[in-house]
This record gives sequence, C-alpha cells and structure tokens, in this order.
Amino acid sequence: MSEELILADGLEGVPHPCEAANVIGHANAISAFLEQHTSGRLHHAHLVTGPKGIGKATLCLRFASHLLKHHRMPTTVTELETADLSHPVDAQIAARSHPNILHMTRPWDDKTKKFKTQLTVDEIRKTITFFGTSRGEPGWRIAIVDSADDMNQNAANALLKVLEEPPTDTVFFVLSHSPAKVLPTIRSRCQHLPLKALEEDELLRVLDRLGVTGSLSEDDKAMMAHLAQGSVRDAILLAQEDGLELYNRFRQLCDALPNSDWASIHALADMVIGKGKEERYNLLISFAEKYMEERAKPVEGAQTPISVLARWAQVWEKTRNSIRTADAYNLDKKQTIINLFQDMGQASQG
Repeated sequence: MSEELILADGLEGVPHPCEAANVIGHANAISAFLEQHTSGRLHHAHLVTGPKGIGKATLCLRFASHLLKHHRMPTTVTELETADLSHPVDAQIAARSHPNILHMTRPWDDKTKKFKTQLTVDEIRKTITFFGTSRGEPGWRIAIVDSADDMNQNAANALLKVLEEPPTDTVFFVLSHSPAKVLPTIRSRCQHLPLKALEEDELLRVLDRLGVTGSLSEDDKAMMAHLAQGSVRDAILLAQEDGLELYNRFRQLCDALPNSDWASIHALADMVIGKGKEERYNLLISFAEKYMEERAKPVEGAQTPISVLARWAQVWEKTRNSIRTADAYNLDKKQTIINLFQDMGQASQG
C-alpha cells in the first residue's frame, strides 16, 4: 500500500477511513449532528474528540457523505451509518477523489520516505485554494483536519484564521485525541462533538468485519477488547504485533516484583527493540503506563497506605519523563525498559 493510500498513522492492511463501509457506535454524536442539520442550525466547525483509533475520521467522512447527498434534506441514522458505493458520492469518497472534500493530515516527506511529524502550515493553507476556486460540484465543501494534535503553531494560527472567516456552505471537522491541547481560540470557534470509546461488543463487531479476530479464542477476544479500551487501532496493533503474548509476559514479570527476573526482562526488551518493532515497543510502554497508573490509584475496600500510592505515582511520572526524553533524543530504548523494571521493583518493596 503506497503512502498516497494511507493516513500518516494508518496501519498496513487496514482500510483507509474513506473505504470504511459502516460506522459502528457513536449513536449520540450521529443523532446530535443530524438534529443540527435537519433543524437548519448546523455549525460551520465541529471539534470531534475522543481516544485515538475509535473511528473519528471514519465518522466525519460519513458526515461528509450525508451533507453532500442531502444539502438541505433530512436523512435517517441508518442511512448515514452505511456507505452506498453504488452512489457517486460514496464511490468518490472511497476513491479519495471527491472535489468537495479536503482531508488534511501529516504529509509524506519524499526526502526521508516517512510521514512528517507535524501537520504543517502548508497543509492548512491548502484551504485557500480549496475554498477560493469554483466548486467541483454543487453543495457543501468539507474540510477535515486530522488531527489538530499534530499541528505546529503556524498551522494552528492558519486554521484559526480560516475558522474566523469561514466561506458559506462550509463545514470543518477538526479531530483531536487530546482536546485540552488545542488552542482555546480554535476550541471556542467549534461546536464540540465528543465521541466515547467503543463498547467491547462494538469493538469486537468492527474487528470481526476486518477479519482480525477469526483465529482467536473467546478468552483472547475478551482480553484484546479489554486491553484496547475501545480503540480499533489499538486492537489491530495487538493482533499484528503479538500484543497478547507481550502483555502476558509483561504481567508475569510485574507479578513477580520485587523479585526481578533479569534474563526474562532482557528477553522482553529484545522482543520490542529493533527496526520494524516500533509499534511493539509502544505497546509495551502503554502496558507499563497503564499498570503504574492502576497501582497509583486507591482501590475501594483496600487498605493501601498513601505512601505506597505516592511511590507508584512518582515512578509513573518518572517513567513518562524518561520515555519522552528517550524518544526526543533517540536514546537507548532497551535501557529505558531496564530502568522501568528497576523503578517498579523498588516501588514494589515494603
């Protein structure tokens, strides 16, 4: 699959959101959007928020399809949820060729042969041409910013400028995984449309349609749904990167603390370090952060001393800082994992 056919954070072998035939979940957000449209009170910009990988881009493309098919006409939730590839609008969206949709993501860098780390100002400035030219087809024009979290300061300022003076019959969908990090001035100009993580049964329905869970036992399906916490992307990564085995090994080592099996810890680190193992490393780090977060929280009915909770909270914060530093300066990731288990072992004592 070429870079032209995937998003910056897309996964190999997983359909692009424009190719998704169905939306599963998010019924409240769909109803709210339809009510706005059918009542004639559709806001020109929506801040669509929620955890990464729950289908924000897919849903916004379904919203775009609805608007392009029904400029002023109501429709049903069922119709919005399902693409009709025999319809010219849905066929063009699936081919990423509809002239009235601008989907802005982190761009591909031909020099490095990688996606850039930021959604740049040049991408946001594409709105100038997009809105300044004659419409490709009658009706709405839809701009999707995917995601606002990836914008640098210049890109954010450029987006703010166009949101302040939007053209007529224009709708922006600004996606964010961490809305608190979005400029307050951008948030204030958008109608907030929050999405919740998918329920476990909804997540498994999506995974079944993608063919991800076919060879898994019911216990493994349940574990995958639990670990993914409503994120389709995270569940697919678990399947692609031997995530369940990785999690089981990690928990066995944690359960043995403060007795550290260093040979097994080194073996675990070797599983996730090296070329092509970046996503596996990220999974391990996410397991560790979640584990420490849980240990730092009081449990109802438990008599865990405050000093112990504080100790785990300190380890959690120290680990997060170490991970950020290692990523920023390309430091030895294996040493980061070794230090992680050393710190967790100390926190487990006493």
